[in-house]
Amino acid sequence: MELLLAGAVWIGLATADPPPQEVGGKAIIDQGTLKQLAEQSLRTQGLSEHNLPDELWPALLDRTMEAIGWRHRFRALESELSELREQIDDLRHFVADHEQFGDDFAAYHEVLAETKRLTNAQIALKRQQKQIEQDRKREDSRKKQEAAAAARKKAKEVSQRLTKLGFSAIGQNVYLSKSAYAYPNRTVPEQRVYFQPGPNGEMQPMTTIESREEIDYTKMTISGSLLNGAKITRNVGVAFVFRDQYGNQIGQETVVIENARPDVPYPFTGELVMASDQPFSSMTSWVLFADTAPPAAVTTPSAVPVPGTPATP
Repeated sequence: MELLLAGAVWIGLATADPPPQEVGGKAIIDQGTLKQLAEQSLRTQGLSEHNLPDELWPALLDRTMEAIGWRHRFRALESELSELREQIDDLRHFVADHEQFGDDFAAYHEVLAETKRLTNAQIALKRQQKQIEQDRKREDSRKKQEAAAAARKKAKEVSQRLTKLGFSAIGQNVYLSKSAYAYPNRTVPEQRVYFQPGPNGEMQPMTTIESREEIDYTKMTISGSLLNGAKITRNVGVAFVFRDQYGNQIGQETVVIENARPDVPYPFTGELVMASDQPFSSMTSWVLFADTAPPAAVTTPSAVPVPGTPATP
């Protein structure tokens, strides 16, 4: 009996109309989603393919899908009906205003429509201009970042090249080469006393004066090269300070290179007076100034007349 009832229900459901899938030419819900909603609805009520006969579950699932489909169709129709009612109300207001104001209202409506169109066009133009300005700013920012990256890369390459040549940066794009330091020698007289036997057999002291060479730490010669790493000609001044093992300053030298051209090493040599009888322990150097050099003055040499020729008036 149960099998006959299930078969009758399945035959009746199979002959039912399929659930609607479109309203006004628009898809309401796809078949896969509809089936998932139907299965979820049946399982919420405690029904599944495991507690129903094999013939009854597909029919019940189809019926639930049909109900859900109709429900979505009714909602879509209600939405379309609401839109149609708004359009009808707008049309009624338009007809009423046209009957009341006549051609003036029609002209006003045209002006209003044209104004709205122009306003929308202005809004679109401003939006386009804003987009163009944003694109331009992004492009400028990208170019600046690329230029800065290229400048950093070039500066790094220059620094690496100068480092290989023995130069090191001391600030303000000024480079110092490896420097050499030398102390002179001096002759120091030395008195020596020795004893020798005298006529009476006694030891008599004898004095001799001898000279010896030693390093003179009160004078020092420094030698090196300065390089202007900038792209312009500059006047460069660099200070050198020498200290002993206790940090006391015992000597200094200032090197000035005028009209230093870019990327050209300028050698220098200086003689220092040192306030110490020991070699210096540390040296510090820094840039005093690196000013742009004024342009070189161009002078035209005057013509010197050759003796015996008349002078040009």
